[in-house]
Amino acid sequence: MTREMFEQWMHTYTHRQEQGDPEVVKELWAEDGVYWWGPFNEPRRGLHATYEHHKKALSHQIDWSWDYEILAVTEQYGIAHFYLTLNDDIPGEPNTYDGIFLVHLDGEGKCTLFQEWYHSTTR
Repeated sequence: MTREMFEQWMHTYTHRQEQGDPEVVKELWAEDGVYWWGPFNEPRRGLHATYEHHKKALSHQIDWSWDYEILAVTEQYGIAHFYLTLNDDIPGEPNTYDGIFLVHLDGEGKCTLFQEWYHSTTR
């Protein structure tokens, strides 16, 4: 993976989530890609499960605002630090996130493994 490939992937992922568009998952994930959100949650395996996860989240989360910094890129993966704020319609759910993404992309720029570690708070 190149830095430019990872930067484009991150830009597309975050920008389209800010727009509330779960369809971005269908463009960015490989058919057998894995989305692992948090170290204690079961991963979403496959494109369909990852899409459904994002679709559900975006159905009650609005006003997304991302900030991120690319920390490292290797041939196998990219690492980014992110900060996210949003408004969640579900009472008590987090509205502020600070964390790390570890993203593996295949030769076509599709995500094969996405791992996310974060801390979250409510406002």
